[in-house]
Amino acid sequence: RWTYSEVGGLDTDSFAVPELIHYDTFDSLDGQSRQIPAFYYKPEGDGPHPVLIRIHGGPESQFRPYFSSSNQYYVGELGLAILAPNVRGSAGYGKGYLKLDNGYLREDTVRDIGRLLDWIEAQSELDSERVGVLGGSYGGYMVNAVMGLYPDAFKAGASFVGVSDWVRALQEASPGLKASDRIEYGDIRDPKWQAFYAENSPINTVHRIQAPMFFEHGVNDPRDPVTESDRMVKVLRDKGLPVTYLRFPDEGHSVSKLENRVTFYRALAEFLERHLTTQQ
Repeated sequence: RWTYSEVGGLDTDSFAVPELIHYDTFDSLDGQSRQIPAFYYKPEGDGPHPVLIRIHGGPESQFRPYFSSSNQYYVGELGLAILAPNVRGSAGYGKGYLKLDNGYLREDTVRDIGRLLDWIEAQSELDSERVGVLGGSYGGYMVNAVMGLYPDAFKAGASFVGVSDWVRALQEASPGLKASDRIEYGDIRDPKWQAFYAENSPINTVHRIQAPMFFEHGVNDPRDPVTESDRMVKVLRDKGLPVTYLRFPDEGHSVSKLENRVTFYRALAEFLERHLTTQQ
């Protein structure tokens, strides 16, 4: 090691260092079960620990074991085990892996999370009865989707600037994004793609969600319109589920202003503590 970063007086020996694990998913590669890589942050103690699945955005991005103040807080202060998978479609694993979620394969990423739930259930140090899921942007879509597809598996979900209706989101995307969207998602101007995404959008399964949810969305979001979260929140509140919704009038596709970030992280930490770390 050549360099040491300034950490503002924090004790780096207390940081949780993630372990790279792999788990089997639903399909095969070269005659063997395909494996999905994930980074696993373990809290101290024997457990069983409540679990937070953290899904990256993109979708053509990847989770890397960088320093994250929020991850360290969730592990060290809340006692959450964190699993950050790089589901199919993630960058860093070759072009073939990158394309495994394109077009009609979109829902296969959601099924990868389903198999991660199976892996969690098989680990004695993890509490499969207290599992939450968190993600932003494409990760927010994934949260919306898995909460509806696996409603019995989760105690809580936190979705930030996520898609709920693919048809509307792709149609209303800014012109600069639509060209790349056609490669990843298909041409939403084509009736066959409209039909596919009309059927495979989280707004269709939101009524199945059973656990409390946390939403954050900026009113000025140019990527995913704020109405994407508005619709999810309305259905869940009409259903009587507990929903925390931070709808920032002065933010876009991220929370950038310091005052808003303080509000956001405090509310999120309180939500996770209440629904995951407290035995209910």
